[in-house]
Amino acid sequence: MNTAIKLHILVLTVLISLIFISGAAAQQKPDLAPLGFAFGISDDDAEDIIETNGKRIIRDNVDSKKIRMIQIQGMMVALPLDLEGRDVSTGLEFFDDKLLSSSLIVTAKDQFEESQIRDEFMKYLTGKYGEPSNSDSVLHFKTWTWYIPDVKLVFHADQKKNVVKAEYTYEPYNQARREKELDKLRGTEPKDPATQMFLDGDYSKPAY
Repeated sequence: MNTAIKLHILVLTVLISLIFISGAAAQQKPDLAPLGFAFGISDDDAEDIIETNGKRIIRDNVDSKKIRMIQIQGMMVALPLDLEGRDVSTGLEFFDDKLLSSSLIVTAKDQFEESQIRDEFMKYLTGKYGEPSNSDSVLHFKTWTWYIPDVKLVFHADQKKNVVKAEYTYEPYNQARREKELDKLRGTEPKDPATQMFLDGDYSKPAY
């Protein structure tokens, strides 16, 4: 085999390798706005998006851990799922004024419809993300979990309430939230200078 042919084969091999690498990288690149809201946006920005798209907020509250939860009627993205005429809503969770997770919630009329919707979701999710990393079943609750780069996806099915939910959580923010909660439990939560002076019993003016 002459040198020109060898060089030609080498170039083709490199090009094919680059194509495969690029394809794999594209598949691994996480979607940071799976339900139309980019992780990290503020709740004010999310409300602007909701209003601009003519959606209605049906639930809005803050829990004991200062996580704000907003639930809106309908969905912001088009998915290859037959959800026409069904009870669909989108849930958003914010921590430290940043979007931590988003979820798509579907409430079925009965167990038969819940089973149909669950099968549709599983077909869509496995087609897009592959087989789940793990699954679990306790009483009437079933869960399937996928670990996508930076994103944890959990698909829930409540066969008693006939509700299914696909929940996407941005793990870097979730880890930061867990660390803050641990700091609070341990008493190592950073305090502002004025609060620290009060706790230390030091009422003198800061030295400049």
